[in-house]
Amino acid sequence: MQVALARIFSVTLAIAAACGAAISGAARAQDAADSNEARIEDLITASHILANEGILDSFGHATVRSITDPTHFFMPRAMPPALVSRADIVELDLDCKPVTPNAPRLNGERYIHCEVYKARAEVQSVIHTHDLAVIPFGLTGTPLRPVLPQAGFLPKETPLFEVRDAYGPSATERGMLVLNSALGKALATKLGNNPVVLMRGHGETVVGRSVKEATVRTLYTNIDARAQAAAAAMGPKLVTLDDAELATNARENFDADRPWENYRQRMLKAQAQPH
Repeated sequence: MQVALARIFSVTLAIAAACGAAISGAARAQDAADSNEARIEDLITASHILANEGILDSFGHATVRSITDPTHFFMPRAMPPALVSRADIVELDLDCKPVTPNAPRLNGERYIHCEVYKARAEVQSVIHTHDLAVIPFGLTGTPLRPVLPQAGFLPKETPLFEVRDAYGPSATERGMLVLNSALGKALATKLGNNPVVLMRGHGETVVGRSVKEATVRTLYTNIDARAQAAAAAMGPKLVTLDDAELATNARENFDADRPWENYRQRMLKAQAQPH
């Protein structure tokens, strides 16, 4: 009896060790797959996807945090998102300065990204768009609300950044762009712990725990805005996700890979079309 129990115990230990080794190996493989080059490749793909969908215009931009140095991030130089390549990627620190000399011309609104990364340690990617589907909500003060399950990451009312408030009443000169750290910090404060912040007359800023998540959130913010606007055109009644639905949505493991691959294929097919 004791011998049999000993054998069972030995087999159990062997199985546990094998399972532990498998889990450890999978974790190492996942860590190896998440490199700066892999993140940059996703960043380039995201720029092309969002440009193909008409969400990133000529002046929109996306970034990703460095996995080896969280105080650095990668951003394309000032250029059209649809044309971004590996050679166009610049590494910056959280003071918005390039880490290498003789860097190319940088995006003026890089301060959006610097200050969000400073404020939100969990954020790994930031996207700023001038999405025409979203802009009317900020212009009219109409709350953008989650009306679709795929947009259940949105809060019950997405916050709105008003750049005039950030400048203050005593400012003699002011513009619409976020061109310094003070404005970037004000925007990051308005974003808070939310995934999206609207910008009056200026689109929105979206964040995520990966480039894929930030991209999918950007895509579904666009779709949610279009759906809400279409519903409003049909009448005053608007049914949004309630607390219970939002709570359930937050617990679900939303598969970002599926829409990412869908939109990536759309982008690749569009690129392959003769012009």
